[in-house]
Amino acid sequence: MTELPLTPIPRSTITDQIVERITAFILDERLRPGDKLPSERELMVRLGVGRSSLREAIKTLSAIGIVVVQIGDGMYVGSGQSAILTKPLSWGLLIGEHTVREVVEARFLVETELCALAAERATDEDLAGISARLDAMRAGRDDAEAFTQADQDFHLAIAAAARNGVLYHVLDMLRHIVRVWMFKTFIDDPVRHTGIIDHERIEAALQAHDPDEARAAMGDHLSTAGNKLLNLLAELAATEAAEAALAAAVLGEMEKEPPALTEVSVP
Repeated sequence: MTELPLTPIPRSTITDQIVERITAFILDERLRPGDKLPSERELMVRLGVGRSSLREAIKTLSAIGIVVVQIGDGMYVGSGQSAILTKPLSWGLLIGEHTVREVVEARFLVETELCALAAERATDEDLAGISARLDAMRAGRDDAEAFTQADQDFHLAIAAAARNGVLYHVLDMLRHIVRVWMFKTFIDDPVRHTGIIDHERIEAALQAHDPDEARAAMGDHLSTAGNKLLNLLAELAATEAAEAALAAAVLGEMEKEPPALTEVSVP
């Protein structure tokens, strides 16, 4: 398993950040309900946090159904059945009946309009913050974790600049899934300058306060990114199907009756 999402974190709002990191770890590893999580001691070491803070975060994750604690046996990924409100809803999108294509469509519709609104409403301070996130993306182009975080922060900064709380929270609701989207496409796309160019075009439209160009720039970027994700998932599905077929064939051979032993004459 990759250890990327489970790295030491700052002490501010420690419980919330532990919740975020464990949730991101589950999504990045594509864990399913019933899969076992690292032990409490291992999580403490890998996250660099204390037992009390970790347990508080686990209580939160348990309350919303993302983690199930079995006394004496450890922690497992939950089904999210008891989850309510925004964080659990993002979990339900991953493990429920919703398709990735629907998430791609939802993100496109929400973010293109948020970007157009931001072009109209962003202050100089907002624009400076968006530019700082873009600089962080450039600096982190060789670091998957840093680049992914800066990319997500760039999009959330635009959403905040739009000053529409409802649309912002819709995007915020999807952020765990969008983060996995960004991370996976980063890992599987060695040429990252194209993504940065897309973001530079978006930033330029915002700086010019041009809502039509901002909408178009964000739309083009999300269409490209969405197609990359869908193609990647199609490739993964094909690989998994081939592996499953091979495993079934091997299992079938193992279940066959062994051939009868024949007597061999010994000279």
